[in-house]
Amino acid sequence: MRRVALKTMMVLGVALLAGCGFALRGPIVLPFNSAYVDAAPGSALGAMLSKQLAQQSKLATQRDKADVILKLSDESQSKDILTLSSTGTVQEYRLTTKVTIAASGAAGEEVLPPAALQQVRDYSYNPNLALASDALESTLRHDMNLDLLQQIGRRLVFVHKP
Repeated sequence: MRRVALKTMMVLGVALLAGCGFALRGPIVLPFNSAYVDAAPGSALGAMLSKQLAQQSKLATQRDKADVILKLSDESQSKDILTLSSTGTVQEYRLTTKVTIAASGAAGEEVLPPAALQQVRDYSYNPNLALASDALESTLRHDMNLDLLQQIGRRLVFVHKP
């Protein structure tokens, strides 16, 4: 009896999820054929965006062959002290990553107005575990870039076709 009730509850749960319109987020469909990424040399976010566009076969290697030029500017990363202990040692840091994205068509017309994007993460620091804290900071920076990349992708869906 208990098994039947459990199976019935599972079937009802699945039916409710299907009925409410829930669906996993699929790949982002970009409304252009090719894009050129204009980012500062050594930009981690620019490299990640180029890689994502290349995976979708939408990366133009030359600016004049692209339908859309994506400009990443004002990219910055900062690390600020958030809290100190009573002895004056750092207990927490705040990491911030900022970037401005804009897009223009092949003729130079604006197809996506400039937008400032930002990610912030706080983490605890233990001076006795300095290597682990450095690894944590590196992981957080990478995750912040991934989140910014998702935000950029969601904005690129609304690019006006040139």
